Amino acid sequence: MEEDNIHFHWRLIQGGEESYTTSATQNDSGKAAWPDLKLQSDFCKEAEKLGIESVLVDINYGKPDPTLLTLALTKEIKQLGFIIAVRSGLLSPTLFVQQINTLSTFSKGRLYINVVAGHSPTEQQYYGDFLTHNERYERTDDFLSACLQFWDTDGPVNVTGKYLKIEEGLLNTPYVSEKTKRPFIFIGGGSQPAIDLSLKYGDCWIQLGDTPGNIQKKITPILTKGKVAGLRLSVICRSTNAEAILAANKLLEETKKYKNQQNGYVTKSDSKSINKTQQLAKDEWPSPNLWTGVVKTIGPTGIAIVGSYKEVAEKFIEYKEVGVTHFILSGWPKLEEMNRFGTHVIPIIRKMEKRKSLTKV
Repeated sequence: MEEDNIHFHWRLIQGGEESYTTSATQNDSGKAAWPDLKLQSDFCKEAEKLGIESVLVDINYGKPDPTLLTLALTKEIKQLGFIIAVRSGLLSPTLFVQQINTLSTFSKGRLYINVVAGHSPTEQQYYGDFLTHNERYERTDDFLSACLQFWDTDGPVNVTGKYLKIEEGLLNTPYVSEKTKRPFIFIGGGSQPAIDLSLKYGDCWIQLGDTPGNIQKKITPILTKGKVAGLRLSVICRSTNAEAILAANKLLEETKKYKNQQNGYVTKSDSKSINKTQQLAKDEWPSPNLWTGVVKTIGPTGIAIVGSYKEVAEKFIEYKEVGVTHFILSGWPKLEEMNRFGTHVIPIIRKMEKRKSLTKV
Protein backbone atom coordinates (compact mmCIF):
# COMPACT_ATOMS: atom_id res chain seq x y z
CA MET A 1 0.00 0.00 0.00
CA GLU A 2 1.27 3.49 -0.87
CA GLU A 3 2.39 5.54 2.10
CA ASP A 4 -0.16 8.33 1.62
CA ASN A 5 -3.13 5.96 1.34
CA ILE A 6 -5.68 5.67 4.12
CA HIS A 7 -4.83 3.09 6.80
CA PHE A 8 -7.75 0.93 7.90
CA HIS A 9 -7.78 -0.85 11.27
CA TRP A 10 -10.64 -2.80 12.85
CA ARG A 11 -11.66 -3.61 16.42
CA LEU A 12 -11.00 -7.25 17.22
CA ILE A 13 -14.06 -9.39 17.74
CA GLN A 14 -14.56 -10.61 21.31
CA GLY A 15 -15.80 -13.98 22.52
CA GLY A 16 -19.57 -14.34 22.16
CA GLU A 17 -20.05 -11.52 19.64
CA GLU A 18 -22.47 -13.05 17.17
CA SER A 19 -25.35 -10.59 16.79
CA TYR A 20 -26.17 -6.89 16.60
CA THR A 21 -26.59 -6.54 20.33
CA THR A 22 -23.65 -8.64 21.52
CA SER A 23 -21.39 -6.78 19.11
CA ALA A 24 -22.76 -3.40 20.14
CA THR A 25 -22.41 -3.45 23.89
CA GLN A 26 -19.61 -3.66 26.42
CA ASN A 27 -19.20 -6.72 28.61
CA ASP A 28 -21.00 -5.23 31.60
CA SER A 29 -23.18 -8.25 32.26
CA GLY A 30 -20.79 -10.12 34.52
CA LYS A 31 -20.02 -12.77 31.89
CA ALA A 32 -16.58 -14.35 32.01
CA ALA A 33 -14.16 -12.57 29.68
CA TRP A 34 -12.62 -15.65 28.10
CA PRO A 35 -10.59 -15.45 24.89
CA ASP A 36 -12.11 -17.28 21.93
CA LEU A 37 -9.03 -18.08 19.87
CA LYS A 38 -10.86 -19.94 17.08
CA LEU A 39 -13.32 -17.08 16.58
CA GLN A 40 -10.64 -14.42 16.91
CA SER A 41 -8.08 -16.18 14.71
CA ASP A 42 -10.66 -16.63 11.96
CA PHE A 43 -11.58 -12.96 12.28
CA CYS A 44 -7.92 -11.93 11.93
CA LYS A 45 -7.41 -14.15 8.88
CA GLU A 46 -10.43 -12.57 7.24
CA ALA A 47 -9.11 -9.10 8.07
CA GLU A 48 -5.81 -9.97 6.35
CA LYS A 49 -7.64 -11.02 3.18
CA LEU A 50 -9.73 -7.84 3.12
CA GLY A 51 -6.84 -5.40 3.30
CA ILE A 52 -7.21 -4.40 6.95
CA GLU A 53 -3.84 -3.28 8.29
CA SER A 54 -4.28 -4.24 11.95
CA VAL A 55 -6.82 -5.07 14.62
CA LEU A 56 -7.34 -3.20 17.88
CA VAL A 57 -7.04 -5.43 20.93
CA ASP A 58 -8.68 -3.10 23.41
CA ILE A 59 -8.68 -3.06 27.18
CA ASN A 60 -11.28 -2.91 29.92
CA TYR A 61 -12.19 -5.01 32.92
CA GLY A 62 -14.67 -7.03 30.84
CA LYS A 63 -12.11 -8.31 28.29
CA PRO A 64 -9.03 -10.55 28.32
CA ASP A 65 -5.59 -8.99 28.76
CA PRO A 66 -4.68 -7.52 25.35
CA THR A 67 -0.96 -8.36 25.39
CA LEU A 68 -1.45 -12.02 26.28
CA LEU A 69 -4.29 -12.36 23.80
CA THR A 70 -2.14 -10.87 21.03
CA LEU A 71 0.65 -13.31 21.85
CA ALA A 72 -1.73 -16.22 21.44
CA LEU A 73 -3.00 -14.88 18.10
CA THR A 74 0.49 -14.37 16.63
CA LYS A 75 0.94 -18.15 16.48
CA GLU A 76 -1.43 -18.31 13.52
CA ILE A 77 -1.58 -14.75 12.16
CA LYS A 78 1.49 -13.91 10.09
CA GLN A 79 0.75 -10.65 8.25
CA LEU A 80 -1.86 -8.67 10.15
CA GLY A 81 -0.78 -6.03 12.67
CA PHE A 82 -2.05 -5.68 16.24
CA ILE A 83 -2.90 -2.48 18.10
CA ILE A 84 -2.42 -3.20 21.79
CA ALA A 85 -4.29 -0.88 24.11
CA VAL A 86 -2.47 0.18 27.26
CA ARG A 87 -3.61 2.35 30.14
CA SER A 88 -0.56 4.16 31.37
CA GLY A 89 0.02 3.81 35.08
CA LEU A 90 -1.36 0.30 35.47
CA LEU A 91 2.12 -1.22 35.14
CA SER A 92 5.67 0.09 35.09
CA PRO A 93 6.97 1.42 31.75
CA THR A 94 10.05 -0.80 32.05
CA LEU A 95 7.91 -3.93 32.37
CA PHE A 96 5.57 -2.77 29.60
CA VAL A 97 8.41 -2.20 27.14
CA GLN A 98 9.89 -5.55 28.13
CA GLN A 99 6.55 -7.23 27.38
CA ILE A 100 6.12 -5.47 24.03
CA ASN A 101 9.71 -6.18 22.98
CA THR A 102 9.28 -9.84 23.90
CA LEU A 103 6.03 -9.94 21.93
CA SER A 104 7.75 -8.37 18.92
CA THR A 105 9.99 -11.43 18.60
CA PHE A 106 6.87 -13.51 17.93
CA SER A 107 5.03 -10.97 15.78
CA LYS A 108 8.12 -9.76 13.85
CA GLY A 109 7.14 -6.21 14.68
CA ARG A 110 3.63 -5.60 13.31
CA LEU A 111 2.78 -3.89 16.60
CA TYR A 112 0.99 -0.65 17.33
CA ILE A 113 0.32 0.81 20.76
CA ASN A 114 -2.89 2.66 21.66
CA VAL A 115 -2.09 4.71 24.76
CA VAL A 116 -5.08 5.88 26.78
CA ALA A 117 -5.02 7.63 30.13
CA GLY A 118 -8.35 6.11 31.19
CA HIS A 119 -11.89 7.45 30.85
CA SER A 120 -13.71 6.16 33.93
CA PRO A 121 -12.53 6.94 37.48
CA THR A 122 -14.67 4.04 38.71
CA GLU A 123 -13.01 1.51 36.43
CA GLN A 124 -9.55 2.96 37.08
CA GLN A 125 -10.15 2.31 40.75
CA TYR A 126 -10.76 -1.38 39.95
CA TYR A 127 -7.05 -1.40 39.05
CA GLY A 128 -5.98 0.60 42.11
CA ASP A 129 -5.69 3.93 40.29
CA PHE A 130 -7.24 6.95 42.04
CA LEU A 131 -5.76 9.86 40.06
CA THR A 132 -7.87 12.62 38.49
CA HIS A 133 -8.23 13.17 34.73
CA ASN A 134 -5.38 15.70 34.46
CA GLU A 135 -3.17 13.75 36.85
CA ARG A 136 -3.56 10.64 34.69
CA TYR A 137 -2.34 12.61 31.68
CA GLU A 138 0.62 13.97 33.67
CA ARG A 139 1.52 10.41 34.62
CA THR A 140 1.18 9.36 30.98
CA ASP A 141 3.87 11.91 30.16
CA ASP A 142 6.22 10.21 32.63
CA PHE A 143 5.22 6.80 31.25
CA LEU A 144 5.84 7.67 27.61
CA SER A 145 9.07 9.48 28.39
CA ALA A 146 10.43 6.24 29.81
CA CYS A 147 9.04 4.03 27.01
CA LEU A 148 10.47 6.20 24.25
CA GLN A 149 13.87 6.29 25.92
CA PHE A 150 13.96 2.49 26.09
CA TRP A 151 13.03 2.25 22.42
CA ASP A 152 15.01 5.16 21.00
CA THR A 153 18.28 5.10 22.95
CA ASP A 154 20.96 2.55 23.71
CA GLY A 155 22.04 3.96 27.04
CA PRO A 156 20.53 3.79 30.52
CA VAL A 157 17.08 5.31 30.94
CA ASN A 158 16.52 7.97 33.57
CA VAL A 159 13.16 9.53 34.35
CA THR A 160 12.40 11.76 37.31
CA GLY A 161 8.76 12.70 36.95
CA LYS A 162 5.96 13.62 39.26
CA TYR A 163 4.59 10.07 39.27
CA LEU A 164 7.40 7.83 38.00
CA LYS A 165 11.09 7.56 38.68
CA ILE A 166 13.57 5.29 36.90
CA GLU A 167 17.30 5.28 37.52
CA GLU A 168 19.82 3.83 35.06
CA GLY A 169 17.14 1.60 33.54
CA LEU A 170 18.31 -1.20 31.24
CA LEU A 171 16.59 -3.86 29.14
CA ASN A 172 18.37 -6.59 27.21
CA THR A 173 15.30 -7.64 25.23
CA PRO A 174 15.28 -5.55 22.01
CA TYR A 175 12.32 -4.59 19.87
CA VAL A 176 12.38 -6.82 16.78
CA SER A 177 11.19 -5.39 13.48
CA GLU A 178 12.57 -5.13 9.97
CA LYS A 179 11.15 -1.62 9.57
CA THR A 180 11.10 0.29 12.85
CA LYS A 181 12.88 0.64 16.20
CA ARG A 182 9.62 0.68 18.14
CA PRO A 183 5.85 0.26 17.76
CA PHE A 184 3.72 2.89 16.04
CA ILE A 185 2.08 4.92 18.82
CA PHE A 186 -1.54 6.07 18.79
CA ILE A 187 -2.45 8.48 21.57
CA GLY A 188 -6.16 8.72 22.25
CA GLY A 189 -8.21 11.51 23.76
CA GLY A 190 -9.98 14.74 22.90
CA SER A 191 -8.56 17.04 25.56
CA GLN A 192 -5.63 19.42 25.25
CA PRO A 193 -3.39 17.14 27.37
CA ALA A 194 -3.99 14.37 24.83
CA ILE A 195 -3.00 16.69 21.98
CA ASP A 196 0.11 17.77 23.86
CA LEU A 197 1.15 14.15 24.46
CA SER A 198 0.58 13.34 20.78
CA LEU A 199 2.84 16.19 19.75
CA LYS A 200 5.51 15.16 22.23
CA TYR A 201 5.52 11.37 21.95
CA GLY A 202 2.96 10.00 19.52
CA ASP A 203 2.86 9.12 15.85
CA CYS A 204 -0.91 9.53 15.54
CA TRP A 205 -3.45 11.49 17.56
CA ILE A 206 -6.66 9.48 17.46
CA GLN A 207 -10.00 10.75 18.67
CA LEU A 208 -13.66 9.82 18.61
CA GLY A 209 -15.70 10.53 15.50
CA ASP A 210 -16.62 14.07 14.54
CA THR A 211 -17.53 16.04 11.43
CA PRO A 212 -14.81 16.72 8.86
CA GLY A 213 -15.16 20.45 9.48
CA ASN A 214 -14.67 20.12 13.23
CA ILE A 215 -11.78 17.71 12.74
CA GLN A 216 -9.97 20.03 10.36
CA LYS A 217 -9.93 22.81 12.95
CA LYS A 218 -8.49 20.54 15.64
CA ILE A 219 -5.77 18.62 13.81
CA THR A 220 -3.82 21.48 12.22
CA PRO A 221 -1.21 21.57 15.05
CA ILE A 222 -0.79 17.80 14.72
CA LEU A 223 -0.22 17.87 10.97
CA THR A 224 2.11 20.87 11.02
CA LYS A 225 4.39 18.99 13.43
CA GLY A 226 4.66 16.04 11.03
CA LYS A 227 2.32 13.78 12.99
CA VAL A 228 -0.76 12.05 11.56
CA ALA A 229 -4.39 12.08 12.66
CA GLY A 230 -6.89 9.29 13.16
CA LEU A 231 -10.52 8.64 14.09
CA ARG A 232 -12.51 5.96 15.89
CA LEU A 233 -15.66 5.37 13.85
CA SER A 234 -18.20 2.71 12.99
CA VAL A 235 -19.57 1.80 9.58
CA ILE A 236 -22.96 0.75 8.24
CA CYS A 237 -22.59 0.19 4.49
CA ARG A 238 -24.98 -1.44 2.08
CA SER A 239 -25.54 -1.55 -1.67
CA THR A 240 -28.02 1.35 -1.43
CA ASN A 241 -28.54 4.26 0.93
CA ALA A 242 -32.04 3.03 1.77
CA GLU A 243 -30.73 -0.37 2.86
CA ALA A 244 -28.08 1.28 5.05
CA ILE A 245 -30.64 3.53 6.73
CA LEU A 246 -32.87 0.51 7.35
CA ALA A 247 -29.97 -1.34 9.00
CA ALA A 248 -29.16 1.71 11.14
CA ASN A 249 -32.74 2.02 12.34
CA LYS A 250 -32.86 -1.70 13.12
CA LEU A 251 -29.73 -1.34 15.24
CA LEU A 252 -31.23 1.60 17.08
CA GLU A 253 -34.39 -0.33 17.92
CA GLU A 254 -32.46 -3.38 19.11
CA THR A 255 -30.20 -1.35 21.40
CA LYS A 256 -32.70 1.06 23.00
CA LYS A 257 -32.82 -1.14 26.08
CA TYR A 258 -29.18 -0.19 26.77
CA LYS A 259 -29.87 3.56 26.95
CA ASN A 260 -29.98 3.73 30.75
CA GLN A 261 -26.79 1.69 30.93
CA GLN A 262 -25.05 4.15 28.63
CA ASN A 263 -26.35 7.12 30.61
CA GLY A 264 -24.64 5.62 33.66
CA TYR A 265 -21.48 5.00 31.64
CA VAL A 266 -21.34 8.66 30.59
CA THR A 267 -22.03 10.10 34.02
CA LYS A 268 -19.21 7.98 35.50
CA SER A 269 -16.73 9.17 32.88
CA ASP A 270 -14.47 12.21 33.15
CA SER A 271 -13.42 11.93 29.50
CA LYS A 272 -13.62 15.17 27.53
CA SER A 273 -14.05 13.16 24.32
CA ILE A 274 -17.04 11.21 25.60
CA ASN A 275 -18.78 14.36 26.78
CA LYS A 276 -18.12 16.12 23.46
CA THR A 277 -19.57 13.12 21.65
CA GLN A 278 -22.77 13.44 23.67
CA GLN A 279 -23.03 17.05 22.53
CA LEU A 280 -22.46 16.07 18.90
CA ALA A 281 -25.19 13.43 19.22
CA LYS A 282 -27.83 16.11 19.78
CA ASP A 283 -27.91 16.26 15.98
CA GLU A 284 -28.68 12.83 14.51
CA TRP A 285 -26.96 13.74 11.21
CA PRO A 286 -24.29 16.36 12.04
CA SER A 287 -22.71 15.87 8.60
CA PRO A 288 -23.87 14.07 5.43
CA ASN A 289 -23.74 10.28 5.98
CA LEU A 290 -22.45 10.74 9.56
CA TRP A 291 -24.95 9.29 12.03
CA THR A 292 -25.04 9.62 15.82
CA GLY A 293 -28.29 7.71 16.37
CA VAL A 294 -26.91 4.96 18.61
CA VAL A 295 -24.49 7.07 20.66
CA LYS A 296 -27.11 7.26 23.43
CA THR A 297 -27.75 3.52 23.37
CA ILE A 298 -24.32 1.93 22.82
CA GLY A 299 -21.84 4.69 23.55
CA PRO A 300 -19.41 7.12 21.91
CA THR A 301 -17.86 4.67 19.44
CA GLY A 302 -21.36 4.35 17.92
CA ILE A 303 -20.79 7.38 15.67
CA ALA A 304 -21.09 5.80 12.24
CA ILE A 305 -20.65 6.51 8.57
CA VAL A 306 -23.88 5.28 7.01
CA GLY A 307 -24.70 4.94 3.33
CA SER A 308 -24.21 3.10 0.08
CA TYR A 309 -20.78 1.66 -0.67
CA LYS A 310 -19.96 4.66 -2.87
CA GLU A 311 -21.27 7.18 -0.32
CA VAL A 312 -19.23 5.61 2.47
CA ALA A 313 -16.10 5.61 0.30
CA GLU A 314 -16.63 9.27 -0.56
CA LYS A 315 -16.96 10.12 3.14
CA PHE A 316 -13.60 8.55 3.92
CA ILE A 317 -12.03 10.52 1.08
CA GLU A 318 -13.61 13.66 2.56
CA TYR A 319 -11.90 12.91 5.88
CA LYS A 320 -8.63 12.23 4.11
CA GLU A 321 -8.81 15.60 2.37
CA VAL A 322 -8.92 17.39 5.74
CA GLY A 323 -5.95 15.35 6.99
CA VAL A 324 -7.24 12.13 8.61
CA THR A 325 -5.35 9.05 7.40
CA HIS A 326 -5.88 6.39 10.09
CA PHE A 327 -9.23 4.89 11.03
CA ILE A 328 -9.98 2.33 13.73
CA LEU A 329 -13.35 0.99 12.67
CA SER A 330 -16.09 -1.28 13.90
CA GLY A 331 -19.56 -2.41 12.85
CA TRP A 332 -22.52 -4.58 13.83
CA PRO A 333 -21.80 -7.47 13.85
CA LYS A 334 -18.07 -6.82 13.43
CA LEU A 335 -17.27 -9.67 11.05
CA GLU A 336 -20.22 -9.11 8.72
CA GLU A 337 -19.64 -5.38 8.49
CA MET A 338 -15.89 -5.80 8.01
CA ASN A 339 -16.60 -8.21 5.15
CA ARG A 340 -18.93 -5.74 3.45
CA PHE A 341 -16.53 -2.86 3.98
CA GLY A 342 -13.44 -4.74 2.80
CA THR A 343 -15.14 -6.33 -0.18
CA HIS A 344 -17.09 -3.34 -1.49
CA VAL A 345 -15.81 -0.08 0.02
CA ILE A 346 -12.01 -0.41 0.23
CA PRO A 347 -11.65 -1.13 -3.53
CA ILE A 348 -13.64 2.03 -4.33
CA ILE A 349 -11.47 4.07 -1.97
CA ARG A 350 -8.25 2.72 -3.47
CA LYS A 351 -9.47 3.62 -6.97
CA MET A 352 -10.35 7.12 -5.77
CA GLU A 353 -6.94 7.52 -4.14
CA LYS A 354 -5.16 6.33 -7.27
CA ARG A 355 -7.19 8.69 -9.44
CA LYS A 356 -6.42 11.67 -7.20
CA SER A 357 -2.74 10.70 -7.04
CA LEU A 358 -2.52 10.59 -10.83
CA THR A 359 -4.12 14.04 -11.17
CA LYS A 360 -1.41 15.51 -8.93
CA VAL A 361 1.41 14.20 -11.18
